Amino acid sequence: MPHQLWRRLYHVLMVCFLLAAALNMLHVRAGFLTSYLADLTVPALLYVVARKPAATGATSQWRIMCWLGRTPERAALAFFLASAATEVSQIFWPRGMFSGRFDPWDIAAYGVGLLGCYLLDVRRDASATCPAGS
Repeated sequence: MPHQLWRRLYHVLMVCFLLAAALNMLHVRAGFLTSYLADLTVPALLYVVARKPAATGATSQWRIMCWLGRTPERAALAFFLASAATEVSQIFWPRGMFSGRFDPWDIAAYGVGLLGCYLLDVRRDASATCPAGS
């Protein structure tokens, strides 16, 4: 994926996330925007942040992000599993660190957001990786 497309995708996802966060903080009931927009955008935003250095040949100051972003499959799977784990934790600890009510549609939203980023990512011709030693 070209560098400019990564940048655009990052900005679009960030604006969507900030919109969802602002609406939730203001206690506005806006249906999809307050229920699922953040679930779509946060894992996808993390995917973009992790994959951009690897895909553009840049270096990342965070080794964990470089490791996670080394391949599209690793990034998508890691962020999906982490996101799903936070949702499933709500079954057992509804007032825990990730408080809330379990909603299987949240897990579907994580998958849809990550799948969109993954498909955009793997469509590019060259499979770049982080520089050796990262």
